[in-house]
Amino acid sequence: MVSHFMVSHFCSRRLGDAMVLGGLGICTAAIIIMFASSAHAQTATPGQREIIREQVNPQTEDPLKPWLGGNWQIGAFGQISSNPYRGADSTDLDALPVLAYDAERLRIGIDGIDAKVWMNDFASVSIIGGLRMEPFDPGDSSYLNGLEKRDMAYEAGIGGSLRVWHGELQASYQTDLNNAHGGHEVDVAYYLPTEYEKFSFNVGGGVTWQSEDLVDYNVGVRRNEVRSDRGFYSPDATFIPHLDFSVTYPVTESFAVVGTTDVKFLLDEYTDSPIIDEDYVLSAGLVLVYTF
Repeated sequence: MVSHFMVSHFCSRRLGDAMVLGGLGICTAAIIIMFASSAHAQTATPGQREIIREQVNPQTEDPLKPWLGGNWQIGAFGQISSNPYRGADSTDLDALPVLAYDAERLRIGIDGIDAKVWMNDFASVSIIGGLRMEPFDPGDSSYLNGLEKRDMAYEAGIGGSLRVWHGELQASYQTDLNNAHGGHEVDVAYYLPTEYEKFSFNVGGGVTWQSEDLVDYNVGVRRNEVRSDRGFYSPDATFIPHLDFSVTYPVTESFAVVGTTDVKFLLDEYTDSPIIDEDYVLSAGLVLVYTF
């Protein structure tokens, strides 16, 4: 009888946790849609987010930690980034709340979903997913007027990490699920996490490959969007090199401050577009995270 009661209690708790996590996933998607103030701004790459996650999330000894014994995180995220689109404001300021559940093998939050389906001390393989916000708003400038409004993309794919030398090699592949752009993206990067006193630093960089459909979604000009000062433009696939840096400082055992900065270098398939004015995108962000 006691054994039956314990099993029933255990299953009820796990079912409750699963329902909470499912609700969190729905809520975070809704919050992104409500609070994302700028269309084209994107947060860190999947690899950079994974390193920051390891630095922020405190480790516990809970035997259920791999999936359902993790921590909850709340806070705020702010970012300022340069805007490469012609005629638009030179910089954009974005703000989002931080809301996440983070365990050793499962993370669900505003920055996406990461479920590690295999891992050991040196490598891991994950199922990942997230949202890609619209790259621009046609109302951002008179030059963008008349362009079709792009839809937000729901993306999913696979990610992996491998400890190499003193750092981590991170790779990810994501594809469009709702046919917002019909494209694909692959990112490969190498990061060197280091520590100095209470500070945790992360320096690295890599290259992102985007398929022609994704590049067209970002900077293409369709036949029905052509006007006298904006010609038809159909780009090919391209690479985007990037450099990334972050620093994490634990103010207390539960509260941390994270600063991030990155620069993405736009190659010809982007800069040849008539709606692009810059050959790089520079961004800096600040994250306040409370873990409980």
